[in-house]
Amino acid sequence: MENLPRGCRIISFPSKNDERGSLSFAEGQKHIPFPIERVFWIYDVPEGQKRGEHSHNECSEVIVPVSGCFDIEVDDGVQQASVHMDSPTKGILIPPGVWCRLQNFQPGTACVVFASHPYNAAGYTHSYNTFRESIVRTMCYDASHAEEWNRLVAESKNATFLLDRRYMDYHADRFSDCSLLFYKKGVLIAALPANFVETEKTVYSHGGLTYGGLILSPSITAVEALEVFNCAMHHFCTQMEATRWIYKPIPYIYHRLPAEEDLYALFLSGGKIYARAISSVIDLQHRLPMRKLRQRGVDKAMKASITYSESSDFSLFWPILTEVLQTKHGKSPVHTLEEITYLHDLWPQNIRLFVAQAGEEVLAGTVIYETDTVVHAQYISSSDNGKQLGALDGLFDYLINERYSDKKWFDFGISTEQGGTYLNEGLMFQKEGFGARAVVYDQYEISLAER
Repeated sequence: MENLPRGCRIISFPSKNDERGSLSFAEGQKHIPFPIERVFWIYDVPEGQKRGEHSHNECSEVIVPVSGCFDIEVDDGVQQASVHMDSPTKGILIPPGVWCRLQNFQPGTACVVFASHPYNAAGYTHSYNTFRESIVRTMCYDASHAEEWNRLVAESKNATFLLDRRYMDYHADRFSDCSLLFYKKGVLIAALPANFVETEKTVYSHGGLTYGGLILSPSITAVEALEVFNCAMHHFCTQMEATRWIYKPIPYIYHRLPAEEDLYALFLSGGKIYARAISSVIDLQHRLPMRKLRQRGVDKAMKASITYSESSDFSLFWPILTEVLQTKHGKSPVHTLEEITYLHDLWPQNIRLFVAQAGEEVLAGTVIYETDTVVHAQYISSSDNGKQLGALDGLFDYLINERYSDKKWFDFGISTEQGGTYLNEGLMFQKEGFGARAVVYDQYEISLAER
């Protein structure tokens, strides 16, 4: 069978056969990939007549020939296919945004249609030209689209500077990029940062970022976002032969506007939680009180006359950070000193270093990633002397209660390892001492093998 357009697929139904005849059946969402809201049937179609010749804006359908046979043409505006339907044990899934036409009905043919929505005359597109104009078109990203991509990031309802191509591409040599752009009527409505690991046949969105889900235009509707998600799956299956997609949605605390259409798309697509990290976040406008242990650290820092300031010289902090990571974990910072300095120079208002000092001695510091809604502590570290003097407690008290008191969220970062299966309870306790509570950073796995 020729390749089917985006989202279309053949569904096989169980059948039982004996001397009494044959029986085939469907059991709810076990066989039909959506809740059934409507069932209708087509029969006695005169010779030469056609049915369908429309697309649905929201409704999905599964069409099954109960008796006889017919041909169905399906078209997503990019790819077309014709399928001969002649078995009551086979149905075809027609998602929203796919044009279909049923024709060449054999006399006596009857088919049943399972639909995801009740009948709504306004939910059809009957003009093929209108359909062609309204479909979402997918384009592979390359460097010529960088300016357009970055403009969408800046104007989107959910993206941050981490999804700007200048940030993503500083380590582009480590990943095989397969990012996508999505247009409707010539307007960019969404983008997807992604990379492909061919040996695993797996798409990651994105392997080099904490999060990297769909970047959504403020004007995009839920139905359009679902179509974008389906377009991405179809592209990964047909153009790349990927069998798996690991998707990291952007946590809601970073959203400038509500933007969880992708979570609904994940649900409809059978996405399963693959990993779940837990981060500690303070709602800066509804703060919980600081625990006594952390307050004692703040008081200790005050008695030591520790001062707090912003610096653009990351070399003051990087040796402290590197030594702590090497000693405790045998690791180096994700960014080298040269890389973090380069990124800071690109985004001086977003990537910021704050240090705690006793005189000229730097005792502790944190690298802050600042977005419109979130103050995120990307790196946190203290020298041994700084720990004795409560330098980090004092520094975070300053950032939370003075420097960033007008922001919405303060995010200390995750306290989990091994895909979330191990919780560092001591680290979590320390962050919760400032009044932080849990927000999850999820990763989903979507199987692409049978689409």
